[in-house]
Amino acid sequence: MSQIVPPSFLFQYALPMVRIDQLPGRAGSPLRLPPSASVMLPAQLNVAELPWSLRAAWNSEGLGFEVRVRRKQIPPAGRWSSPTSSDRVLILLDTRPTAGVQRATEFCSLLTVLPLDDDQDEQPSARFIEIAQQRTQKLAQDPRRCRVETVLSSDGYQLSVWIPGSQLPGFAELAETRALGLYVVIEDAELGQLPMSVGGDFPLAWNPSIWTRMELTDES
Repeated sequence: MSQIVPPSFLFQYALPMVRIDQLPGRAGSPLRLPPSASVMLPAQLNVAELPWSLRAAWNSEGLGFEVRVRRKQIPPAGRWSSPTSSDRVLILLDTRPTAGVQRATEFCSLLTVLPLDDDQDEQPSARFIEIAQQRTQKLAQDPRRCRVETVLSSDGYQLSVWIPGSQLPGFAELAETRALGLYVVIEDAELGQLPMSVGGDFPLAWNPSIWTRMELTDES
């Protein structure tokens, strides 16, 4: 008998995001975030063991993420001409998380990353995607400013993503507000949808009230 409401949906979360001033580091190299940057995934309450993990960090210049996907037998593949059938990682961000706001504001962003883009010589690529029902966003975003690196392994891959603060509306005030809405979803042709908490049965793509609240700390 399937659960009507996943256990992870029954709680509100406030998780720490560490500060690492050395990011993003040398161009062309993975971020290599330390274990202290590991993020607890609420989806752990729904299944015995997750096939992926997340690390995240911030500093005054931007945000860094590492996604590690395991239990794969074939490498990721995809192209922007067929994004919904591609292996991809979605990173949703809200620099003004406010309880009860159920529609993406101008401070929300969605960066979609292909770990390997078949149209780019199997190199990773990223695009900022418009969020459904979003209020007008005033900032022009350029995904070429982001750094994405993929390292393949025998059972999956590790994806590093660096998003400069200049590409995120409201980022300049994060040093004062110290709060960020975050939601990461992996869509994998082999493993299926792997959400940070709840999946596609919920309006997570455009409802920031479902996203996880991250509290920015000065600890590294």
